[in-house]
Amino acid sequence: MRHFLVLSLLALAGCQSAVPAGDASSGLYVYTDAQGNLVTMERPAERKSAPPAKLPESTSSPEADASSPQAMDNIEDYRPSGEVDQELEDRENQRFVTYVDETGQLVSRPIDMGAERAAAASAPPAYEAVPSGGFMETYRALRADCCLHMLESAQQLEPGSEKLVTFDEDSLQMAGENGYRASVFRLDQGLSSVTLNAFLKKAGYLAVELLWLDAEGSPVMLVDQPFSRKYPETWYRYGYLQGTLEREAGQQYLVVFLPYSEEQPGTDGLLKVTQGELVLMGK
Repeated sequence: MRHFLVLSLLALAGCQSAVPAGDASSGLYVYTDAQGNLVTMERPAERKSAPPAKLPESTSSPEADASSPQAMDNIEDYRPSGEVDQELEDRENQRFVTYVDETGQLVSRPIDMGAERAAAASAPPAYEAVPSGGFMETYRALRADCCLHMLESAQQLEPGSEKLVTFDEDSLQMAGENGYRASVFRLDQGLSSVTLNAFLKKAGYLAVELLWLDAEGSPVMLVDQPFSRKYPETWYRYGYLQGTLEREAGQQYLVVFLPYSEEQPGTDGLLKVTQGELVLMGK
C-alpha cells in the first residue's frame, strides 16, 4: 500500500513535468492548485515592440541649409511687421455674431457693418407718432399756491436718473377744489430735458399732465399732452407712451398730476386710469 502511494506521487510529478510551467512558445501556463488538481491556462501572447526607426543623419552643413529650397520658402514667407500689425488691427475691428443652428452646432460668422448700418437707417421707426393735430392753447383752472405744500417733499431729479412715479390712494393732492393727485420733483441745475414713459396695460394708461413751477413754486407753464410716441407691446415688455420736453429758463420744479379722479375713455381710443406707474427720466 505504501509503495502504491509513492508510485502515484511519482506519476503525478511526471505529469506536472510533462508541460513546462513557463513555456513561452506553447502559450500555456500549468500549475497545481491547493486541492492538488492540475490546472492549465492559456497565457496571452507577448507583443514585442518594434525598435524606434532610426532617423537619417543630416550631412548638410549650415551653409547648405541656408541655401536649401525650404530655407528659401521661409524667406519668401517673411512679412513686414507693419503689414502684420495692420492685419491684426483689422481683425480686432471685425464684428461677429455667434448662434446655435438647427443642427445644434455653434456657428460664428462675420457681420458686414456697412450693411448693418444701411439696414438700420432704412428700417421703419419702432414707434408710432401720437396724433396731436398741431399745437393749441388751453387752460386749466389751478390755484397759484396749488403745490406749495408739496415742495418740501419734492424728489431731486438729476441728469441720468430715473424716478418711478406711482399714483394710488396714498398719492399727494394738489390744493384746490379738485384735489388732483400729484408728484413733485426738484430739477437739478444741470438738467436740460425730461422724458416721461407711461405704460399701456389692457389699453389703459395714466393720462398725466405736467406743470412747471418757478423757484417760488408758482406755475409758469402747463403741458396737457406730454406724449408724442407710442411703442407697441412686445413679448418681453408692455407697450408704452413716451414724451420728451425741454427745460426752459426759470423752471425749477416739475409737477406730474392726474387731471381727473375717475376712469374715463380718452380721445385716442385708450382708457384713462387712476392707478398705475410711470417712469420719469432726466437728461
